[in-house]
Amino acid sequence: MKRDPSLIPLSHDHHQGLVLAFRIRHGLGPSGQAWEAQSPADHARETVAFFRRDLVPHFQAEEEAIFPALEPYLRPGERVVAELREEHVRLRALVGGLEAGTGDVAGTLRAFGELLEQHIRKEERDLFVLFEERVPAAEAARAGEGVARILGWPPPAR
Repeated sequence: MKRDPSLIPLSHDHHQGLVLAFRIRHGLGPSGQAWEAQSPADHARETVAFFRRDLVPHFQAEEEAIFPALEPYLRPGERVVAELREEHVRLRALVGGLEAGTGDVAGTLRAFGELLEQHIRKEERDLFVLFEERVPAAEAARAGEGVARILGWPPPAR
């Protein structure tokens, strides 16, 4: 599926996020090491580093550029943006738990991986489709410029 140029940097990030979710689900740490090769605390540190490096700016790009561009075009009762914002909050909270290192670290990692995968799939299948269908081209281009600026990509070609 060919994506609107405004969304390509986010789709690229999604690939990296799905790789992380896959590794967590299959008993591998973020670097691909088997769980047994590293402690859960080591895997948690790697996951937190990935979150800070990749997901914090990704969430910022969505929250400051994509969500505001789409929201005026949502119909009453369409909650995709609200749900995704709520998931951002939950993912941040899970990372906070990993940073604290308290409780069931392995369970928190699994919960993070599961939610991250579901979240990415919802963005690709729901958010991006609505964005491409409803946001006028000029507004999509402005949103894409915001995404590119936040993520350090060149402005999208149209």
